[in-house]
Amino acid sequence: MKVLWQISTLVAFASAQTTGAFEPANFNITKALIANGIDVSAIPELAKFSERSFNGCSAACSSLERIYGSDKLLFDNSSTYDAFTGAYWSVQQGAVNPRCVFKPSSTIEISSWLLISRLTQCPFAVKGGGHAAFAGASSIEGGITVSMERFNHVAVSNDKKYANVGAGTRWVDVYTTIEKSGVSVVGGRMAPVGVPGLILGGGISFFSNKLGWACDNVASYEVVTASGLVVTASPTEFSDLYWALRGGGGSNFGVVTNFKLHAFPQGNMWGGQRIFTENNFKAVLDAVFNFATVGSSKDTDAAEIVSFGSIPNVGKIAIVQTHYALPVANASVFADINALTPISDNTGIASHGEMTIKLNGGSLNDTLGSLQTNWDATFKVDRDLFTFLVDTFFSEITGIQSIQGILPTISIQPITEGQLKGMQKNGGNALGLSPAKGPIFLMNLSASFKDPTGQAAILKCYSGIINKVKAEAQRRGVDNDYIYMNYASQFMDPIASYGADNVAKLIAVSKKYDPAQVFQNLSPGYFKLAKGPPNPNMP
Repeated sequence: MKVLWQISTLVAFASAQTTGAFEPANFNITKALIANGIDVSAIPELAKFSERSFNGCSAACSSLERIYGSDKLLFDNSSTYDAFTGAYWSVQQGAVNPRCVFKPSSTIEISSWLLISRLTQCPFAVKGGGHAAFAGASSIEGGITVSMERFNHVAVSNDKKYANVGAGTRWVDVYTTIEKSGVSVVGGRMAPVGVPGLILGGGISFFSNKLGWACDNVASYEVVTASGLVVTASPTEFSDLYWALRGGGGSNFGVVTNFKLHAFPQGNMWGGQRIFTENNFKAVLDAVFNFATVGSSKDTDAAEIVSFGSIPNVGKIAIVQTHYALPVANASVFADINALTPISDNTGIASHGEMTIKLNGGSLNDTLGSLQTNWDATFKVDRDLFTFLVDTFFSEITGIQSIQGILPTISIQPITEGQLKGMQKNGGNALGLSPAKGPIFLMNLSASFKDPTGQAAILKCYSGIINKVKAEAQRRGVDNDYIYMNYASQFMDPIASYGADNVAKLIAVSKKYDPAQVFQNLSPGYFKLAKGPPNPNMP
């Protein structure tokens, strides 16, 4: 039965607490809950828990149901619970079973849940779009998975300079809403990907060559911190927290509920993908090298990615994705690719939202039911290394191609000088990348597959490819430390790749806004600060 209390404003509580230390040494969780309108002594589960007679997560979940009602909680052995876990992009994430799923719809509900998790010491995970590959990234076994799906607001400001976007939205929903106002924002390229994970890990966009990454185009973040306070982090307010959220990950500093994004005028654009057979590989690699080193600087409206894989009855293929911010077909910056003859071509003019649907195979939604893995590394742009990594990929995957349903790919994604310059806005981001060391490129290994018994072999294969390419890059003097969080595997530590100074600064920000280290200890699943990879046992 739902229990109602008169809810006092959290703003008043926040104002009273933010003098001096962000969270005082004598911080009292029970009093903080009272300030939120929740009397712990009136909740039997929490009263019992204080007497050490209740399991922490059982008490937390039961209390949340008592306070907010059954429509905001999902429990195991129900069809709605199964539908929720089954909607994760990767089977690995969907196989995780939380004690309950909480679906808040306001910052005060998030504040109260956080305080209850602290009180009961119940571990948690926060799910935005749920598009990470490995188990536990945005799900947690036996704890509370918090779904942000009800923070699904999208609104363009009256002056059309900003878009306020909730942490439960998908990029396709953002674009299709705001393009009605003639604007767009720097965000994800795949329709069903969620907003928060992409931004908080960096976020590469069709427009990044001109404007930087998604995290570089956030005007402010609304954040619920570990003490239950709601703050707005911007270049002028809580600026150290603002800096940390620009690439420092979504589970280290607080729960972001709203992103105020810089908007810009945008009509239709051009783009899509072309597929080429193996006899074109040299020309394709020449083209992406020329784009990374010359073309991208001459025309900042352009974006280009090259991927390699194989398909039945055709063999090895190169997939070239080219996008242009204006409705101009086959712009001269893509002349090298335009000169080749593809076996498939779906390029054309479309809106930003339509382009993300096209890149997702024509669907707004994920194709579910597959296991997934992602890996990445970065290197200085080097034409010979391009050939080496493609040859290594095709050589190494021969041992895994018989695994049921496997679709292995390797991609070359330039991180252009324009992208690196865009990262310097508003004091820079946390990623540790400099225009002086560019251009670089991102090598992304990915695979979807059906047979779980093949997972160990796939992980070992991909680990081996990473090691071989890095060894060759080191031999050539073109290795680079940076690991892109959004493509990193559970065996990697992307935050450590940001550099010692930035890691130290991130830890200092964490300890300032979360002195009890709630997000480091109770939210263990994703990439943490100075704790190494989520899984240290590299295959």
